Amino acid sequence: MIRYVRVSIGTAAKLGLTKMKMLVEPTTAYLMMYYPGKCMAQCSFCTQACISSTNSSYLSRIIWPKYELNRVVNALASSKGFKRVCIQTIVYPNMISELFELIKAIKSNVELPISVSIHPRGADDIRGLKELGVDRIGIGLDVASPQLFNELKKPFKWDRTMRIIDLSVKILGEGKVTCHLIYGLGDSDRDFLETIYKLKIKGVNTSLFAFTPMEGTPLEKSRPPNPSRYRAIQLAHYLIVNGIASLSDFKFEDGILSGIDIDRRIIIEVIESCIPFITRGCPGCNRPFYNESPRGPIYNYPSIEWAKRDIKLIREQLRHLLR
Repeated sequence: MIRYVRVSIGTAAKLGLTKMKMLVEPTTAYLMMYYPGKCMAQCSFCTQACISSTNSSYLSRIIWPKYELNRVVNALASSKGFKRVCIQTIVYPNMISELFELIKAIKSNVELPISVSIHPRGADDIRGLKELGVDRIGIGLDVASPQLFNELKKPFKWDRTMRIIDLSVKILGEGKVTCHLIYGLGDSDRDFLETIYKLKIKGVNTSLFAFTPMEGTPLEKSRPPNPSRYRAIQLAHYLIVNGIASLSDFKFEDGILSGIDIDRRIIIEVIESCIPFITRGCPGCNRPFYNESPRGPIYNYPSIEWAKRDIKLIREQLRHLLR
């Protein structure tokens, strides 16, 4: 029987489990499976694969303290303002059975849709989640090209992961599976956009993250992506998933997105809406400051209102695509 669950610090503050000043409150309650050891996967960018005394409580740049499960569930049951629960998993023995136990505990007390971020082992895991009433699953593809994926996501393999994604869509349905992609790990812009397009064809949503170098990981000395290049990818992502542009409309120089061959007025209208630049995830997910300090640079804005404050900066960041 599981005793503890980890809670993102912003969620913990909103639940009244700790005190912290928040510029933006999370609209999803973010939980993570508790395990005292390190994740058995060896993703080169993840703190959970490289646990040390300095980073064991982190996932990306967010602290995830542990709390007693009953305390968290009771706080969730009486809380207001959350639109869903999102459970992050790591790979360890008995994770699936403990995950199912956690979902049952939440479902018996909380009337919110549940998403699970997981790398399923096969059909039984996916069907089990569906039978428990999980609303959506997120699969950490993270890397957009096969060779780099196999280098950075050990022991996972690109071909098997793609089969798992296809199987997840078959069992859960189109629009119920999201793949996480991290920009800045070394993929070319062309590879990144081609993968977004291929996932769209499969009926898979994509959620964009910016690479965040973390101490204790093999990539700790790497640099986060250039904000202008990330902003261009967000814009292109929006145009692709909404059917406004096709792959042939994008121009590249040395693999870097350099132009978009559609009506300039449409591009400007999309930029001014600020919709492409907010957090992309499950419905109700705003994931505030997961990839960045509130001081900036901001990669994923937690709301349209927050993005509109930076519209002059956003225009400048995308000026090279409007020449």
